[in-house]
Amino acid sequence: MLGLVVVTQSFAKAYLTFEENGKIGMKDDAGHVVLPPSFEALGWSDGNFSVIGEVTGYRLKGLWGIISLEKKFITPADYESLVYCGGDCIVARRKLNPAFSKTGCINLKGEIKIPFAYDGISVQGLRATVFNLTNARYYYGLADLNNRILIPVVYRSIRPLGTLRFAVENEENKIALFGDEGKAITEFSIDSVSTFYKSFAIVYQDQLQGLIDRDGIVKLETKYKEIKINKEGKIFAQLPNEWLFINDKNAIIKKTSADQLIPFNVNRFIIRKGNLVGISDEDLNTVLPIEFESLTEVDRGKYLAKRHNKMGVIAEDGKTSVPFWFDSLIFGNNLYRAWNKNLGWSLINSVGKELTGKYYEMLSPANDLGFPGVSKSFSGVVNHDGHEFIPCVFDSIAQPINGLMAVKFKGSYGIINANEDWRVAPQNFPLRVIDGQQYLQQQPGNNFIKSYSGQIVYFTPYKVSFNKESFTEALPNGTEKIISYTGTVIQGLTPQESGNQFFYESEELRGIKKDGRYGFVDQRGRLRIANRYDSIGQFSEGLAAVKLIGKWGFVNTNDEIVVNPNFDYPGYFKNGVAIVSRNKKLGLIGKAGESMLPTRYDDVQRLAGNKFLLISSGLQGLADENGNVLVEPRFDSLGKAGKELLIVCHGGKCGAITDQGLNIIPMIYDQLTFDQVNKIFMAEKKTEWKEMSIK
Repeated sequence: MLGLVVVTQSFAKAYLTFEENGKIGMKDDAGHVVLPPSFEALGWSDGNFSVIGEVTGYRLKGLWGIISLEKKFITPADYESLVYCGGDCIVARRKLNPAFSKTGCINLKGEIKIPFAYDGISVQGLRATVFNLTNARYYYGLADLNNRILIPVVYRSIRPLGTLRFAVENEENKIALFGDEGKAITEFSIDSVSTFYKSFAIVYQDQLQGLIDRDGIVKLETKYKEIKINKEGKIFAQLPNEWLFINDKNAIIKKTSADQLIPFNVNRFIIRKGNLVGISDEDLNTVLPIEFESLTEVDRGKYLAKRHNKMGVIAEDGKTSVPFWFDSLIFGNNLYRAWNKNLGWSLINSVGKELTGKYYEMLSPANDLGFPGVSKSFSGVVNHDGHEFIPCVFDSIAQPINGLMAVKFKGSYGIINANEDWRVAPQNFPLRVIDGQQYLQQQPGNNFIKSYSGQIVYFTPYKVSFNKESFTEALPNGTEKIISYTGTVIQGLTPQESGNQFFYESEELRGIKKDGRYGFVDQRGRLRIANRYDSIGQFSEGLAAVKLIGKWGFVNTNDEIVVNPNFDYPGYFKNGVAIVSRNKKLGLIGKAGESMLPTRYDDVQRLAGNKFLLISSGLQGLADENGNVLVEPRFDSLGKAGKELLIVCHGGKCGAITDQGLNIIPMIYDQLTFDQVNKIFMAEKKTEWKEMSIK
């Protein structure tokens, strides 16, 4: 068998590998065999094939070496890996003894340029980032290709930012800019930095961005929300959004910069900048720094938090009660269900103590008895002290009812109590707990309701549903039987057996439909308002809507028409006012049928405080309880903000007015909310992008 594998080119000549009898060789572009097919692989251990300076890599017996095109073995096959990194540099790894392997660099002649003293090497041009693993942590340094140490191997990370520049991170997670000779260009004050583009790099500090040049000179202070550099090298910047605290006199009390500000109790705010959040007090002083992906208060001054993609619990004094090493942390019943993807689920109390003596594949929310758990694919229950009081030996466990649980055990079905006593011994058919006296046994073709003494209360092949006092059997012909738990049929009705339709009772009268017409009966079932209407509503304030000849009006409890039927749709009376519709427009009427607000609006909605929201052509306004228009519909949105004040928005800008329509806060803000707790407006002013002049 002969197969052509891959082609490479060295100067003017092209080379290709071929396979023969399971071995790899090399030919030139004229088809002449350069290296005979006697190798396991040719090229480099990362899967790339190339001929550099008339040499390439080869593999024999699972190890790698360097061979020339003249069939000369430059190095024996001593290396676990060989990766060509450009120029005259090959990163190699070999065993120093049976227990340890180390990485170094050799040239195309096989000479050692960087000794085999590192756990890893990454080459960038004429520099190599070297690193070692010490006490489960990697430490990084920088060397040239002649093993001259430029930056000692003591840093958390070293990352190239482009030609001749490196970002070096220290133990405090702060970054400094270094040159390729190992000289620090900036102090360790940067949180993060981009690669250089158009001779500039964007730096991040405290969730804000700035700009430096290649010499580390600050070109833009770190005060911007975002900085962009376009293809032409033009620089644009946007300041953070501004949040202002404004009272009802339009006086600015305080202000801050943030992407989002959310009040959540009397004197605390969640403040977000970028993708991180923190906590500030009512004076905007930092309570928790802005360094968390999420924060949720679980107790006063204690927060379920996510930091560096791990969950923990932290208090406002900075103390951690649950360490940040969980992938999920769920609070409930004053306990935490904690999940670590490498270990599993455990139960932790409010001070961070792990209660369970082992980890579970699943730990579900607590029920009446405890937390259902799964260990080694078997189910049990863990109590609030972390004790597995029902061992994980069952195939499955249902939710407890009256302290009893239906279980599946070794393929059979039974019912146990909290002491793991069998109330129903394991048997072949699925079971369901009904209550403390009865259970359901589901056999093929039949459902049996049984007592725990084994007595059959009732059986049926049809679907049954249960409530506290009785259960219902649904028959195929539409019959529904209501049956007591003694097996006595309480009621049996079919849809055909009932020609009446009953309604909810209101003001001691209940609507009824009989013979296709509607009326009302009293609590004793006596007909109080004749069933002569096409449809009806409920009584409210002594009046009920009724429909005659396609139109709606209102009758009183004496069956007297008080409001003539001339509306398309009726509401109900509250505080003497009802919303009605005519010709697809809405308005208000009083209890005598008088018009309080003309039916000319697209929608009218009742609000708290006896006010009405008016909507016309998509715009909103306000009317009082007497139908007086306080604010003509001219806003995109209108909402209540404290006593007698409204937040209004139009055209993307928001402000505040009184409920009489007087301007309080001008409509200049991109967002306006009202803090009900602190009785103050919070206004957001978004900033615009600006082109920056860089000298």
